[in-house]
Amino acid sequence: MSRPPVASSNPVFPPVATLVPHAAPMLLIDRILSANDDGMTAEVTIGPDSLFYHDETGVPGYVGIEYIAQTVSAYSGWRARKTSPENGEKPKIGYLLGTRKMTITSDGFQLGDRLEIAILNIFEDGEMAVFDGTVYCNQQVIVSARVNVYQPNT
Repeated sequence: MSRPPVASSNPVFPPVATLVPHAAPMLLIDRILSANDDGMTAEVTIGPDSLFYHDETGVPGYVGIEYIAQTVSAYSGWRARKTSPENGEKPKIGYLLGTRKMTITSDGFQLGDRLEIAILNIFEDGEMAVFDGTVYCNQQVIVSARVNVYQPNT
């Protein structure tokens, strides 16, 4: 899986909570690092208050799929704001339909780990889209997956 291009059309991004239709504690990503028409990179730092964190095991590696899904959601919210600022106030609901080619190379994420989540828009046709997503920790791929998503127009 490859990272989306690093260049951003806007280096200052709105808070993630304004782009993703989740509220704490289910809002899992911390901030947007970069974005362009092809994809987005987000970040999360694992802390003792991170959802799914356990002292003995950290955050399970399979939670990486949710980090990817929320980055896709943030990308959708960011694009909506960019194309129609007056209508992009409230993020739209979307659905993760499934994943293919998912790999996890670690049991989990540990306290203090800074993760970068990169998504790349592979295919889009109206309400359906396909993204490649990758979770990196210390420049190493921990989770990668191709995700299928649905965002109804209503």
